Amino acid sequence: MADALDAAAQVDQAKALMRSGEAGGPQARVLFEQAAGEGSGAAAYYLGLMLKNGMGGEQDSTAALRWLELAGERQVAPAMFIAANMLASSDPARARQWLDAACALEYPEALMQKAIALQEGTMAYAPDQKQSALYFRMAEHAMGHRQPEP
Repeated sequence: MADALDAAAQVDQAKALMRSGEAGGPQARVLFEQAAGEGSGAAAYYLGLMLKNGMGGEQDSTAALRWLELAGERQVAPAMFIAANMLASSDPARARQWLDAACALEYPEALMQKAIALQEGTMAYAPDQKQSALYFRMAEHAMGHRQPEP
């Protein structure tokens, strides 16, 4: 239990560094990587974001996707959603799996994206207006019950 608390404290410290400006970025990356190695899905998510956006060091989309997928495996819905979007053009089947996983966790942005995909018949979804309307309603409901950030 102490390790989980230590990892959570490390994530909080790293988030503060990440948000403090450029100077804190490299240290935040190190702390996120350590906490992610200890099993923190939130740390893997934030490390993936930093790598994707070039915060605290070089931008690295490949490493970002690895960390975001790891966070997704640890049930971090925003990571699933971002991974889905990163994969949309290169691996639609994997993108759809991540989008569906984020929808299962009622992540509002994923529900909205799936509603649109069902409406338009994109992302390898067959056009289905009834399902699209259902996902729009689910997204609207989920917006009112948004989970706190990881």
